Amino acid sequence: MNVLLLGREEDCRDYLDYAHGRGFTVRFFDPPQLAADDRENWRTTVLDAARDAVDLEGLDDVISFHDSYQIQLELVRGELGMPTRDIDTLLCLADKTRFKAHPSVRDHITRHIELDPSAKAPAALAAVTDALTFPVVVKPSNGFYSAGVVKAETPAEFPKAFLQTKRVCTVLREGAGQSRMLAEEYLDGNEYAIDGFVSEGRIIPLQIHRKLPPLVGPLFHEVAYLTEPFDADKGRDFTALLESVIPGVGLDNSPFHAEFRFDGQGGLRVLELAPRLCGGGTTTYQQLRICTGLDAYGLLHQLGREPLAPEPTHHKVALEYDAPIERSGFLKNTARAVEVCHKNDVTTVHLHRTDGQFVLAPPLNFETVLTAYFARDTREEAEALLDVLMTDCTIDTETEKTS
Repeated sequence: MNVLLLGREEDCRDYLDYAHGRGFTVRFFDPPQLAADDRENWRTTVLDAARDAVDLEGLDDVISFHDSYQIQLELVRGELGMPTRDIDTLLCLADKTRFKAHPSVRDHITRHIELDPSAKAPAALAAVTDALTFPVVVKPSNGFYSAGVVKAETPAEFPKAFLQTKRVCTVLREGAGQSRMLAEEYLDGNEYAIDGFVSEGRIIPLQIHRKLPPLVGPLFHEVAYLTEPFDADKGRDFTALLESVIPGVGLDNSPFHAEFRFDGQGGLRVLELAPRLCGGGTTTYQQLRICTGLDAYGLLHQLGREPLAPEPTHHKVALEYDAPIERSGFLKNTARAVEVCHKNDVTTVHLHRTDGQFVLAPPLNFETVLTAYFARDTREEAEALLDVLMTDCTIDTETEKTS
């Protein structure tokens, strides 16, 4: 199988290992960004760059796990006669402002307003105070990995949160096009995520993640996903919301990663709906393999070519641990963290960055350093393991690089 992957090779190691183990040939293309006001030239821009970079002949599939490359992905797939998704749907899902304003979504979200990123903090605070009730969360409209997502408990905390998010929006605009700022009322309930596929109009939730420790702010870096196979009986509220939102926005023949939070009255609200596998593909693949025995990458390659009818082969609990960075600085002692993972019977561990590299701590971080996946028989065993990892498997940084 010949696959073109839109993204950087260093960000797709998990898929590359998978492909090499099956004899796939994988080529990489880092596509150009697209200007919002130049839509009529998007196809030419992307295809000219693709043809200059790689040979498009003989490809069996084109995929991407990158939020900012989903439009480029569809343009290349369309040119090659492969199944495609609706571009206006992808534009809606890539921008939280558009997504929250969609008629199929706006009754299932928390109250929010858009902020002018050029405004000063006092003017932004006045707009928030007039429209919303504290606590609030400030976030980029097209962010990922929880970068720039900051909670302000009171008006006094808002200026710092606003400036932190503003810095991240500036970085996103430089690398991923337009980025705006949102402020929304904080939902004081547990947060969940669901991975699945939409195939020929059928919505197929496959696994549900509990985010641990509970994300209560002021920052929202996701340290761990405790994952179980999706239970249709227990997950009726999630299914009902997915069946309302997904057809409404027009998503079909696509993976999805949906995030939810309960409000203080127990009502379920949708936070986002991404039209791709979670965690650069790795989270969906590794967690789904542990929990159910299903092959998420294989299902991705089948989409649009034949209806999906996945049947789990077993039921286990998976824990994904994303080692947190407490302070920005140069990495050190990463081998020690990897060793802790192996001592706790890790299934797969990815060390994405090495000693001596500079990394940013939340809320400015865009990159994972270490991600590890563990299989356990029960939820209680997985929660006990997380307690161990939070103490023993930490990532250290130093302010000056050691020679």
